[in-house]
Amino acid sequence: YRSGEKLKDYEYLQRSNTEIRKENERLREQLGFSKNIQYKNIAAQIIGRDPDSLYSGITINKGARSGIKNGMPVVAIQNGNIGVVGKIVTVGLGTSLIMPVYDLQCNISARVQTSRDLGIIKGQGFLEKPLSLGYIRKTSSMEFQEGDIVVTSGENGNYTRNIPIGRISKISVLDYDANLEIEVEPIIDFSRLETVLIIDKDTVNVEK
Repeated sequence: YRSGEKLKDYEYLQRSNTEIRKENERLREQLGFSKNIQYKNIAAQIIGRDPDSLYSGITINKGARSGIKNGMPVVAIQNGNIGVVGKIVTVGLGTSLIMPVYDLQCNISARVQTSRDLGIIKGQGFLEKPLSLGYIRKTSSMEFQEGDIVVTSGENGNYTRNIPIGRISKISVLDYDANLEIEVEPIIDFSRLETVLIIDKDTVNVEK
């Protein structure tokens, strides 16, 4: 009986050590990237998600005390890739709310990385649905293809330039529309997202 208990304890410790190693790897990766980002950035943990709130909200454990302000862009690092998460929409003292890219109210000025065509990324309100890239004219359809990356344009002051948002997953030509209908899969896998970086565009990163 006791040897069985010891085995259970050992298995638990092994699992705990594996979890800690994985967490440390994620934090090391994030730290490496955060030093390379042009602007000051603040790391935060996700502590809650509310799909029924005004902004499909993602709550993080940093707020005004840490220098978080309304409108700040939020990114994350996953599998060595940086990608847009969303932007800060509500700030408390110790927590903040992110409006993610898939929210219905999300609008991001974006470019197709290869062709530099300018459009608007919109969310469809659900994590499971792709993003929509609008205002790209049919005449541009030969300039890019499925799999191409869509990045932030840096226009309209919302986000810094050239941060990946997603990959083009479907291009449709509609008879009645001068623009293409383009679906985009987010770079970030939100179901696995645990930590984020909030970018302070008003402060240059001194750690670079």
